[in-house]
Amino acid sequence: MSNQTESLLSKDVTGQKQDIDMEAMTTASYKPARKQPSPWAACLGMGLTLALVMAVITAPTDSKAPEQACCNNLLLEASAKRTNHLVRLEWEYFLLENLVPEMSEEYKRDMAEAEKPLSAGEAFSLETHMSRRLPKYKNLFRTVAGEHAIDWHLVAAISYQESHWHPKAKSPTGVRGMMMLTLPTAKEMGIRNRLDAEQSVRGGVRYLQQLRHRLPETIVGADRTWMALAAYNVGIGHLYDARDLARRHGLNPNAWNDVRNCLLMLENPLWHKQARYGYANGSEPVRYVDNIKRYYRHILAAQSENDRHIVASNGNGHPVL
Repeated sequence: MSNQTESLLSKDVTGQKQDIDMEAMTTASYKPARKQPSPWAACLGMGLTLALVMAVITAPTDSKAPEQACCNNLLLEASAKRTNHLVRLEWEYFLLENLVPEMSEEYKRDMAEAEKPLSAGEAFSLETHMSRRLPKYKNLFRTVAGEHAIDWHLVAAISYQESHWHPKAKSPTGVRGMMMLTLPTAKEMGIRNRLDAEQSVRGGVRYLQQLRHRLPETIVGADRTWMALAAYNVGIGHLYDARDLARRHGLNPNAWNDVRNCLLMLENPLWHKQARYGYANGSEPVRYVDNIKRYYRHILAAQSENDRHIVASNGNGHPVL
């Protein structure tokens, strides 16, 4: 091939390379022009965003509505499951502050119907003490109860709750004996030795009857007994505070179930700061009375048919229990 031909071929190749390089440069450097948004569209977008934010901020809210709905669900769940004793106390404490009175009343009726019997462990312990300790003190309970016209099974149940029928029982808080009397109460009742079983039982029953007599005459029947027992445990002043709360909330201050719930309210600063006698561990007397009621029923049911009688009366034709 001649030199002239080679020169022409080299020019063609070089020309093709240059064309390819220019095309690549042109393609790489080309960017379509960005279309600017219309000022009116931008203003419209900002306006819609601002309106949405203001609507969220200023939207009316009902803080009680979700809370009320939550309480309604809790109420239904509690009634359906019939939870155990301690859990039920917590439910009552919560519901009394959040539910309307009608729902509170309904819940309390459910609670009264749902009182559970003793657990297997509680029943075994009570039966064991009934076979080993009760025979020794049964006549004492009968005698003292007869002197005050109350059922001896109740006296036995109170003593079991207090000391498990152990005459030498002691507590770090200072209470002593079968009926766990405080030193001031023992002196008031004329008790010289709180660790003596007979003196303790006599002093405890005498004090309980004194509390019953101090209650208004409008409280009758079993309600009078349960309230006297609550006062025995927590003090009559706190019981009066609970009755005042019941009255203020449209409840019956003469019904134990209503006063029972208001005792729980005395644990809440919202209520005990307004009470005359201040704070009270309201769950303590509630648990105390509930336990005595269950022990009483079990002891009564365990006696022979000839022994299942309640002859005591409060003088108005109403049984003590």
